[in-house]
Amino acid sequence: MTRLNEKHRKIFDGDSKAEAILRNIVENSTNLFYMHTPDHVLTYVSPQSQQYFDCEPEEALVHWTDFITDHPINQSAVEMTQKAIDTGERQPSYEVECIGRKGRKIWVEVNETPIVENGKTVAIVGSLTDITERKLAVDKLRQSEERFRRLYRETPAMLHSIDQNGRLVSVSNYWTETLGYKRSEVLGKKITDFFTEESQRYAEAIAIPRFFRTGFAKEIPYQLVKKDGEIMDILLSATLETNQHGEPIRSLAVMVDVTERLRAKKEIERLNVDLEARALDLESANRELKAFSYSVSHDLRKPLTVINCYCQIIEDLCDARLNSDCRNYLKEISDEVFGMSETIDALLNLSCASPEDLNLVPVDLAGLAKDVASDLTVAEPVRQVKFKIAHEAHANGDEKLLKVVMENLIGNAWKYSANRKEAFIEFGVADNGGETTYFVRDNGIGFDMALAEKLFKPFQRLPSAEEFKGYGVGLTTVERIIRRHGGRIWAEAARGEGATFYFTLSKGNL
Repeated sequence: MTRLNEKHRKIFDGDSKAEAILRNIVENSTNLFYMHTPDHVLTYVSPQSQQYFDCEPEEALVHWTDFITDHPINQSAVEMTQKAIDTGERQPSYEVECIGRKGRKIWVEVNETPIVENGKTVAIVGSLTDITERKLAVDKLRQSEERFRRLYRETPAMLHSIDQNGRLVSVSNYWTETLGYKRSEVLGKKITDFFTEESQRYAEAIAIPRFFRTGFAKEIPYQLVKKDGEIMDILLSATLETNQHGEPIRSLAVMVDVTERLRAKKEIERLNVDLEARALDLESANRELKAFSYSVSHDLRKPLTVINCYCQIIEDLCDARLNSDCRNYLKEISDEVFGMSETIDALLNLSCASPEDLNLVPVDLAGLAKDVASDLTVAEPVRQVKFKIAHEAHANGDEKLLKVVMENLIGNAWKYSANRKEAFIEFGVADNGGETTYFVRDNGIGFDMALAEKLFKPFQRLPSAEEFKGYGVGLTTVERIIRRHGGRIWAEAARGEGATFYFTLSKGNL
């Protein structure tokens, strides 16, 4: 043993056998033994000082408070030691955070016994037990518990824990607030007490036993009953924490309110059914409309043909007897018949753009533009029009319908540039932010952009176009065809400065 001060040697005096036993215990124990004076100066430290304080016993013979940190708990340790010195009575064990010579911190449990002579404490004998691992484990558990409590207290989620009998042992504030209960009305009751009857049967017979068997549950659908009687749809997920023997310690479950989600889903399903029914009605209406259009066309064309024939007969039979007024009247009738026939054709073209399955094939839009330009030039050879047509412009689409698009757009450009001495019409392709965009441009009369919303409405003609022939259905037909191809059409113009019509074909771009 380390040599003791003479005044304390007698504490260990005795027969040699007892002293040997005591020395063996002190020097081989995992605990550290020490002795200090009433003024806290260490007079003896066992060899374990190297393990505890990284120093030899002789180096530890200093004021014992040199080996403790400034942790708040250590103040009570000093007070306990002082009380033992003052009263001469053994005090309960206590914990202290110590620090070694190299700065390493450890936690120890202190057991001290005062040595009293003539009613006065002459020394304190004590032992230290290293409890660092236990202390860290307790602190870790405490921190975990605090996080757990904070989670239940602050998280805006419906959290709860149940015991092996399915009874609630903790619930989050949000849980009680959402369901409208006080915590005292909830704890100790079964979670299934808050379920609807159907959910209760499923939980008790299947879900909860499976949870305790497997240790987890994921998005189990239940219905809860709030305190006010309102039904709430939730999805419950949970995990089970067990000890080393596989016995449940606690569970953690979270419930997500999906009431509005399910309502929205049901509403979407209802709307889809309604939409499907409306689509069928619309399809039927479109078939009837198309049949009606062809029927009307047939019924209108017959009297028009008769009127035109009789005009021709009158002109042939009464040619010599007709004065100029009569001839003008007959010409007026013939022109109106022709105009009515073109109106019928326009209405039929408009009906062709009604929803139907598209026959998607590769289409050469530049080739269609050239064909339209050639037909217009042949029809009116006296016109001086310069065409600029893109070398290549390909798309996937319904060739028949896209031909109608090109005929209308280029035909409009031809028509509304008729007053220009040097007319110019261009068909091209541009990249508009990664989207292929086609356009038809002219230097014709243009229009006021404030009136652009009327462009694609049937039978709507702009004031600037009144002097030109037309029926106001061409652009409506074009817009419907473009829309059927998943694209869009728009225009830019200025009055007297020409116009440009842009369109895309989302289903047809290559």
